[in-house]
Amino acid sequence: MKFTRRTLSTGLLAPFAFAAPEAAAQQRPDTPARRRATKVFKEVAASLYAWDLVDQGCEPIMETLKETAQANSLYLVALMHHEKRPLTDFYFPHNARKTYFPEDSRAYWFPHSDCYRDSKIKPLVSDRDEFKKTDWLDTLVKAARKGGWKTGAEISHTVLDKQRAAGEFVSVVQRDIHGTPSGQLICPNNPMAMAYLLALFTDLVKNYDLDFVQTCLRPFSAGESFGGRAPSPMERVLQTVTGTCFCDSCAAAAKAEGFDLKAAQKAMLPLAGALSRARDDLAASHFLHLLRASNTSAEAILLRHPEIFDFLKFRCASMTRMFSRVHDTVRSINPRVDVRLNAFIYDFWELSGIEFSALAPHMGSIRSSNYDEQEGRMDYMEHKRQFLLAVRAAAGDDILFLSSIGIRPKATPELVRKGVLISSECGADGLSLGHYDGAPLRLLEAIGDGLREADVRVG
Repeated sequence: MKFTRRTLSTGLLAPFAFAAPEAAAQQRPDTPARRRATKVFKEVAASLYAWDLVDQGCEPIMETLKETAQANSLYLVALMHHEKRPLTDFYFPHNARKTYFPEDSRAYWFPHSDCYRDSKIKPLVSDRDEFKKTDWLDTLVKAARKGGWKTGAEISHTVLDKQRAAGEFVSVVQRDIHGTPSGQLICPNNPMAMAYLLALFTDLVKNYDLDFVQTCLRPFSAGESFGGRAPSPMERVLQTVTGTCFCDSCAAAAKAEGFDLKAAQKAMLPLAGALSRARDDLAASHFLHLLRASNTSAEAILLRHPEIFDFLKFRCASMTRMFSRVHDTVRSINPRVDVRLNAFIYDFWELSGIEFSALAPHMGSIRSSNYDEQEGRMDYMEHKRQFLLAVRAAAGDDILFLSSIGIRPKATPELVRKGVLISSECGADGLSLGHYDGAPLRLLEAIGDGLREADVRVG
């Protein structure tokens, strides 16, 4: 017999153990009277990556997720950005390998060429033997459906790899106020970029049995911080002049809305110049230190520079228009598929072009991507509460809203249980786990414990 923490606690040592309060709660009868006094979460979603499926297999992972966290929804991060895994620790807690270093912006399904006829950009698939011979989205969907689970696919932060973004397709990349390309961020107003994005969603919705497609696409750059400390609201507004996008496609889209982006760009250039020269220019350095030492408000900056406010409004309108087109495309193919926004910016999101009240009509659901549990501090959990309430206040009570729980180090079982309780208190309709690949068993079990302690059942 293999002895584990679970077998010891439920087997040999059980007669000598005192029942913990949560254990006693599990043993109480599930009667109609008790069920009436509980809240129902419609969904507990979990994300998987292709390497999870290679290492452990989909069905065994589902078994673990169901037993520990009451999960009933599974999605593949189907187009993954360039990011070391596990993200927040040196090594995986349970995978066969210790680490994994993904390729840049690769698709882990077999793209269907007919969906990309109108797109000059095509998705890249993995060059690695362990991945390129299998359609991992198809693998996950079939296993999830067999188990009666919901299914989804995520298009993550970047859809265009850095190499092509700097070369063949540099024209679709966002530009800063000086006209410099901004990494691999695609511009939502660029026709070629938009054609590619719509083709990706079309491919997923047309060819796979999905309940939702989740977008985690990075929006506009909010600009670069010009100080070593956390920026104040005033500084955050000011630094947007170093953000994006000032490309020709944005200028044309702005003109159609009655906004002269070129004139705003000219007006903001002196501020952007002062920020970029602050290290070497004494006058610029003096100006910025003076602002930091003052109690100048963000509103004061906007009153002095109304072009910044117009720029912010234009960027929000641009992102809303982009998601509206994605939503319309998805619903035209399959009306039952949700477009799910992964809200991964949870401070000053409007400065990146995300405005929840405007986006809500073009979304089927929203996933809060707040992982404050993994900060390792109980005082951070009130920030989680505030963000959840902010999304509900902006998006309304009717939209399906999942609250993510950080189940990676430095989270603790206590913080995970607190996150579940806060989610229940703030109007969430379910949970989303972030993420299985970095989650030790104790934190997966804390999800289930937290649901019971919060008087929540899943179904």
